[in-house]
Formats: sequence, structure tokens, C-alpha cells
Amino acid sequence: MDDRERSAPPLVVTRDETFAESARRWCAAAGHEPETVTDLDRVRRSWRSAPAVLVDERDVDSLLAVGLPRRDEVLVVAADPGLAWREALDLGARDVLAGSEDAAIVGALVRALDGSGEACAITVVGAVGGVGASTLAAATAGLAATRDLAPVLVDGDPMGGGLDLVAGAEHATGSRWDDLDGAIGHVGAAELVSSLPVHRGLALVSFARSGRPVEGATPVIAAAMRGFDVVVADVPRHLDGLGRELVSRSVLTVVVVPRHVRGVVAARALVERLGDWSGALAVVTRTAPGALASAAVGRELGLPVLADLGTSRRLPADLEHGLGPLRARTVRSAARRILDTVGLR
Repeated sequence: MDDRERSAPPLVVTRDETFAESARRWCAAAGHEPETVTDLDRVRRSWRSAPAVLVDERDVDSLLAVGLPRRDEVLVVAADPGLAWREALDLGARDVLAGSEDAAIVGALVRALDGSGEACAITVVGAVGGVGASTLAAATAGLAATRDLAPVLVDGDPMGGGLDLVAGAEHATGSRWDDLDGAIGHVGAAELVSSLPVHRGLALVSFARSGRPVEGATPVIAAAMRGFDVVVADVPRHLDGLGRELVSRSVLTVVVVPRHVRGVVAARALVERLGDWSGALAVVTRTAPGALASAAVGRELGLPVLADLGTSRRLPADLEHGLGPLRARTVRSAARRILDTVGLR
């Protein structure tokens, strides 16, 4: 759907003022003000351009009689959805819902108005602490921004001090997890995108300094998946509820493993836990004193090794001065391999 269509309001077709009032409430909950019409000529003018159409079941027959073209994102609201399905399908409806199903109607509108596509989600997890998983996640999201994609970096660790610090975005204004927590029902993608801090083309959902865990993350994550091209998450290895949700939505989970025996042992236990939640798994190794070979780490874990993080002299100073991780060649190279692996070239 092009930008012109996205800017048009959702269309409500009804001759009943009570239904129209309910429809305005549903659309408002989805973050939009609808256009309500009863005249069929006006319906014709808005039928194609509206991002979504909400139809009173009592008007379905009238719409069918004028031969409107079939289109996506039509929702019929009926007293008895089971009896209204046949005519609704003839109209091309995606859903038929009862008027009492407020949450389901708002959810269907949010999906229609925000778009049906979902972001490519990637999660980065460190097998042990201090191995550079947060840095790699920030670099991967930052590199996506240079590839003309719309990325968001999601902080999954409330005790990490704030992922905005790693990205060099601590001074960027916008909502952090503390502001977003407690969202219920549905969060509009456009609303979320406009509220987040952005730094060098990278949006962030970061924890503040309080270290307070979130309780209502699901609507925010769902909106991020609809509102961005790429979601990159930094998740701690203990895999709390937020971490598990981020991992379960990801097409690839990258485990950062130091190349020593303790790191491999820790990674083996982590990989076993991740297997219950993750789809594809891969490894980025990190050089260490007396290091094992990267290939040996991959063999021990039974996973492909995408890259090896070497030592960078400039990285600590860059992070300390808010310059972010992308100037470090070894980190940038690993981030490039991750994006290439999921097809984001």
C-alpha cells in the first residue's frame, strides 16, 4: 500500500448511529479517526484508498449489489458472525467479528492499519557476561540503518544500564521502557515509531537507569515488529519472559561465545535452553587468551560460526565517548555477516 493510501482514514460503512459511535471508538483505540459514510457514491470514492474498511453487516448486501471491486483489509461486524460469513466472504472480508468483541476488532484494525508485514527479527545473546553481545547487537542494528532499512534496537536486559549508552544515543529524546511499560491491548506501529529516540537512523527501545523490569512488553514488541524493517534485540542469558518473547519472534538467534572451555560449557547450556524458543541458531566467537579455534567451538556446539570478534583497540574509547561500535572493524564485520545471513544485504 502506497503512502497516499496510508494517509487516508479507515472507512466505516453504516447507516446506524450506534454502530458508527462504536466504530469511532474502535478506530480511536487503533490510533485513527475514521471516515463514516452511508451514501454508496461516497463509498465508491473511498473504497480503494482507505487503508481498512469496517462494515456493518446490515450494509453488506447493499455493497454487494453495487459490484465494488474486491480489496484487502475488509472487516465485517455482525450480531452473529456464524450467520454472516457467506455474504462477508463474497465482499472479500478478512474477518467477521461480533460487536461485543472489542479487543478482537481493535486488534484486527491495528493489523490492517499498520500493515500485515513483519520485521526481520534478530536476537543476540552472550554465553557469558562481558563477551560483547550488547555491542554486537547495537552494531548490527546500526549497520542495518546504513543499508536503507528502518531498524529498531530493543534492549532486553533491565540490569544492563541502558542499551542507548552502547549505541551512543543516551542524549536522544524519546520514550524508554519505563515510559512504554504497562501498555495494554494494542499499540499502533506509527505511534511507537514516532515516540522512540532515534540516533543516526537507528530507533531504540532502551531501558533507563532504574533497572526496573517491564511487565507489559508484548504490545510494544508487536508494534515494533509491524513498524520497522529490522528488529535487533539484546537479550540476557537468563532468558526471562521478555527475553523469551524476543527470541521466539526472531528468525535468527546469535550466541556470542568466548573461545575458551568455560565459554563453550556455558554456551552449551544456553543453546539447550534456547532450543525451546528459537528457530535458527548461530554462533559468533570472541577471541580469548589461550583461545580454542572458532571451528572447534562450532563443532562442540553443533552450530555454524558466522564470524569471530577480535580485539579492537579503538572500541572501548569509542563506546566511552558515545561514538557507538561501528568504527571497530571486527565488530562491523561480524554485524555484516549477521545481516547477510538473514538476507538483509
